[in-house]
Order: sequence, then structure tokens, then C-alpha cells
Amino acid sequence: MSTVLRGSSWVVSFVPLLSLGFLTWPLFAVLAVRARSWPVAGAALGYLGLFVLELCTFRTHETVFDISLFLLMVGGTVHAVLVRHLWFRRVWRRPAPVEVVDADVRMVDYALVSAGGVAPESVPAEPVTAGEPVQRLLDEIDELVEESMRDGEPRVGHYYDDPTYPDCPNPYCDEPWHGLAITTHMEQMRTYGEVDVDYDYRDDDSPVLCPGSAFEGEWEQPSHEVTADWWEPEQTVTPPDPVPDPVVALRARADTLWTALARPAVLIVVASWLLAMVSMFLAPAQWRWLTVVVGVMAPMWAGWLYGREKRLFPAGYARRRLRARRSALAAVVLMVWAGWLPMRWAWEPPLDAADGYFALVIACAVACLGHAVVQIGRIRPVPGASMDDAPETDPKAHGENLVVLGFGWMLFGLPITLLLGWILGYWAYQPGAMWAAVAVNAVIVLAFFVESGAVKIMTKARDDGDLPMIVFFTIGVGALLVWSLLRIGATQFQP
Repeated sequence: MSTVLRGSSWVVSFVPLLSLGFLTWPLFAVLAVRARSWPVAGAALGYLGLFVLELCTFRTHETVFDISLFLLMVGGTVHAVLVRHLWFRRVWRRPAPVEVVDADVRMVDYALVSAGGVAPESVPAEPVTAGEPVQRLLDEIDELVEESMRDGEPRVGHYYDDPTYPDCPNPYCDEPWHGLAITTHMEQMRTYGEVDVDYDYRDDDSPVLCPGSAFEGEWEQPSHEVTADWWEPEQTVTPPDPVPDPVVALRARADTLWTALARPAVLIVVASWLLAMVSMFLAPAQWRWLTVVVGVMAPMWAGWLYGREKRLFPAGYARRRLRARRSALAAVVLMVWAGWLPMRWAWEPPLDAADGYFALVIACAVACLGHAVVQIGRIRPVPGASMDDAPETDPKAHGENLVVLGFGWMLFGLPITLLLGWILGYWAYQPGAMWAAVAVNAVIVLAFFVESGAVKIMTKARDDGDLPMIVFFTIGVGALLVWSLLRIGATQFQP
């Protein structure tokens, strides 16, 4: 686990670079709360000031804007790498030294014992009080151990891919050097991955495959028929299938159903993002009819799910679950209706591109509202949805999954949209359309963060740093959403 946590600290350290500096101050704010560090809190305030300065100097003072962006991206990344140990201190923290209490330490003549003698019992050893000399000796031992283990645990032998480890000299053996003979029974245990609890090497009478690397003399290798005759009776015995856990099966089936019901919102956001990026190269009169693609996403997915219901779920399962949670069915209807909201802008003139982009953002927000109804409502206990006091949804795992999804969309969706839109803006007909793509991406990130926070609060399955982290990142993404909407309203789109 320590290796995983250390690797995660490296991933988190590159958030300023991947987010183009937008998430630098929220990252250090969360780290300040988690590590309870005032210096880190001061750094977070400094990065917040740089972020505000960057927003104020956008397209007005290019030199100040570039310096602020460089400090937030590169400087924030270097700073995050330097303080990355604060995220998981227990991984780097050395165990506290064991205090040595006063005790009698019997000195034994180890040289005499190792030579085969016996320590004299008639002459008692002088008692030594554990004080400064003993502590100094323990410190020296610790330093020697640390120095010897500085490059990691020494790994030697063929198990650690040591290139200098010799192979078995026998031409019929492909194994590394081994002293004991390899029998058919030993090879069978290795093939099956199980050790026979009643196995005794001294009683092993199975055919010998190799007498040993140090064997000298004549030995005849057993034929394939001999080993096959001994192996064949064992092959006919098939191990019994493990008994499936009914709780795991129940939760997997429920997760498939509720994920499928909430997926139309994700499809609407993805279609809106693609439409916004494509509209960078089109006039409003050309791309407004493409809003039909956004509207058909949810009905197409609902139809596909209805056609595959019998293959995915037992008979009547989906119907019973929807009757138990009627709010989920209403959320699906809401998502289908939200997809057709941009079509109203396409039908009614005048052709104002800003109104069309606002319609896309509103449609995504309404669809994500239905997504939140499904994901939050599934943790509500209903009759017949649990087994042996185990609910069909693990609230802690569900909350963590929503947090991971939110961070995934934030760390990959937003930086890719900003970077791709900035590059394509040099050749695009409507470069301001990039902010519509950023806005719809920010909407779904906020939806995941709000859902995860609600699930953690309602189920009380949270750690001390969960809610502050979600709140800070929600504020950061919310500020980006507001900035995107302001940019859409202030942009003069081409006719």
C-alpha cells in the first residue's frame, strides 16, 4: 500500500501542470487542510492571488498573464513535487524508536558458544545498566541497517531474475540450478498452483524428471508414457467451482442497472462537448441543426437498454427496482427531455450563437440533475433490495467511485478541452466556442462532486479530509464554469 500511496502523491503533484494552473490553489488548499500546515496555507493564498491576477490580465496585459500562468503551472508543479510527502505522511514517517528501559543484560560469551562450549553458569555475569552506551550501540546498528538497505532489499537468486544465477547443467532440464531431484508430483503441484498438504518428499515415488544439478552418474530420463500414466488419473479430478457470494452478485447487478439509467446524462454531455468543438469551424446557421444529435442520445440509449433488459437482468428485476424507486424513472424522463432543449434555439430565430451555447449548457445541467437523482437515490433503502442486512449498494464504495469519476473528468477532460481549444483557435472560425465545451465539461464535474459529497454526508461514510477536498475542488471548477459563461456572453460570434 505504501508504494501505491507514493505513486498517487506523484500523480497529484502534476495537477497544476495538467490543469494549466487552474487547480493550483485548490490543490494546495486541500493539502493545507489535510496536513494542517500554515506555510502550505500561505502558499495556497499566494497561488489564489496569482490566479485572480491571471484572470484580470487576460487579453489586457499579456506579459503579466504569461508570467502568472507560468508560475501557476510550472512553479506550482515543482512546489507540489517538493511537498508531496505531506499527502501521506505515514508512508514516509519512520517508526518511533523503542525506548530502552533499565534491565539486567546478561553478557554471554558468544565465541565460546559458537565453538561448541557452554556458557559458565557458576560465574554470573555482571549486570549492565541500559544507558547511554547501550543506546549508542543501538543507534550504530540502525545506521548500519539503513546503509545496507538504502538501495532496497537485496534480491538474489533465480526468483528475482538474477542474470548471474546458473542454470541446471543437465540438457533435459530447463530449470535453474537445484540440488534436490524434481519429481512429477512436484511439477504437478507447481502446474496446479497448489501444494499437497500431505506431501512428503521422502515418500515421493513419482517419476523423477531431473535427479539434480549436482548429480553425477548414469540416469535414464523417464518416457512420456510413464509420466502420462502417473499424471492422467490426477487430471480427471476437477476442482469444485467456488460458491458465488450472493451479496457480491446482488451489488453487481444493481450497479449495472443504476449505471445504465444514469448514462444518458453522460452521453448528452459528450454530444454537447463534441458539438461545441465542431461549431468552432461552422457558422451558427450550419451547426444549429446538429443539436438533434444531442436530443437523440438519451432515447437511443433507453431503447438499447430496453432491448437488452432480458440479457442483462433476470425476469422482472428492472421493473421491480424501478417501481421501488420511482424517482429514478422520473430522472430518466428528465434526461430525455433535457436532450431536446437545444432544439428550441434551432427552431426559433434570430440565430444568436451565444443563446445556442447557453442552451447546450442548460441542457447538460438538467441532464446532470437527473443523473444526481439516480446516483443519490440508489443508496436509499427500499424493501426487497437487501440481503442479510447488506444493502444492494455499498455506500462507501459508491461515494469513492463518484469522487474518482469527478477527478477523472476534471484532470483529463478540462485540460484537454482548454489545450485543444487553444490550439484549434488559431484556425477556427469561432474560437470562442471553446468556452462552451469547457462549460459543459465543468457541469458534469460539478455533478459528480456534488453527488459524492451528498452520498458521503447522507451515509456518514467519509474521512476527515474528504469533504474539504470536495468543497475546494467544487469551488475551483465552479469558478471555471462561471468564467466560461462570462466568456460566452462577452464573445462576438461570427454570423
